[in-house]
Amino acid sequence: MDECQINLLQYLRSKTQVDIDSFDVDVSVEVPGCIDGTSNPAEIYWETVKPRHDSLVKEVLAFSGKVKSEFSTLRLEELAFEVMAIRLAFFIIPNIIGAVHVMANTSYSYHKEKIVETGKRLHKICNLLDPTFDTNRLVIKVASTWEGLQACRELALCGIKTLATTVFTMEQVVLAGEVGCVSISPFVHEAKAHFDNKYSDKFPLLRLCVQAQQFYKKQSMNTKVKACATLSVDEILQLAGVDALTIASDDLRILQKSTACKRLIESQSLFGETSVIDSTDYPSYLDDERTYRHDFSCSDQGQGQYKLMQVLAIFSDFQFKGEEFMKVHQQLLS
Repeated sequence: MDECQINLLQYLRSKTQVDIDSFDVDVSVEVPGCIDGTSNPAEIYWETVKPRHDSLVKEVLAFSGKVKSEFSTLRLEELAFEVMAIRLAFFIIPNIIGAVHVMANTSYSYHKEKIVETGKRLHKICNLLDPTFDTNRLVIKVASTWEGLQACRELALCGIKTLATTVFTMEQVVLAGEVGCVSISPFVHEAKAHFDNKYSDKFPLLRLCVQAQQFYKKQSMNTKVKACATLSVDEILQLAGVDALTIASDDLRILQKSTACKRLIESQSLFGETSVIDSTDYPSYLDDERTYRHDFSCSDQGQGQYKLMQVLAIFSDFQFKGEEFMKVHQQLLS
C-alpha cells in the first residue's frame, strides 16, 4: 500500500469515537470495535419484524405479560415494544465497548412527566431482564423539545443518563448542555431525506456540529456531540474530529473496506486548525421557557421547528407500527 494511503475507518477512529447506528447484532460483529450502539423507533421496528426474531417476539410478549402488573398504566403492546428494544440492545452489548442508546417513546415528546416515567421504566426493565446488567451502560434518547429537555434535567438528578436527539438548532444545543445531557445528536440531514428516496435535503447541518462542540468547550460543559443522520462517506469524513459519530451500517462497511490519501482526507475535516470560530453569545435557557420557545421558533426562519416536528411524526409512526405488530402477535398467541 502507498505510504499516503490509510484505511478510512482506521483514520476516522483516530479522530472521533465511532458508534454503530443499529441494533443488528450481525453488523456489530462484522464491524468490531465500535464504542456505542444506538437506535430509534424505526430501527427497532425494522429489526423486530425480521423473521429470525419470531421466537424472540413470543418470548418478549410472554415476559411483558408476566411483568405487566409492575407497569399497570401501560398498554401491553407499548411495554412489549420497549422490552424488545432492551432485548435487542442486550444482543449487541458484548460487541461494543460503551453504552446502548434506547429512545423514549416519541409520542410523549411534549409531555415531561411521561418522558421521566419512560426513562425510569427502561432502567427497571433492564433490571427485570438481567439484574446483573450495569445500567450505566444505558442511555435514554430523548427528543429535544422543551419538555423533553426538561425531562432530561430531572432524569439527570435521578442518575439516569440521557442523550438529546433530533437536534437542529443552537438553541437546542445550549439547553441540552444546561440540563446535563451526556451527549447530543445533531441531525446532519432532516429525517425525510432518510425515509424518502425522492426527497433531497440540500442544506446539511455539518456546521452545527462544529458550533455545538465549540460551545460546550467554551462553556466547560461535559456534554459531547454525537453527530448522526449523515448521507455519505464524504460527509462523515468532513466531521472527523467531532466527539462521536453515529454511523449507519452500510457506511460503516464502506469505511471498513476503503482507503484514501491521509493528507487529502485530513484536509476535508471541518474541525481542523482553520475551523471558523463561532463567537455568538447565547443566552441561558434553563429556566426561561418563553425566550427559548421564541428563539427556537425563529431559528433558521423556522426550519429547526419544522424539522423537529417532521422527525417526531416519522418516529411516532414507527412507534405505532411497532406496537401494532406486538398487539397482533399477542392476539395470535391468545
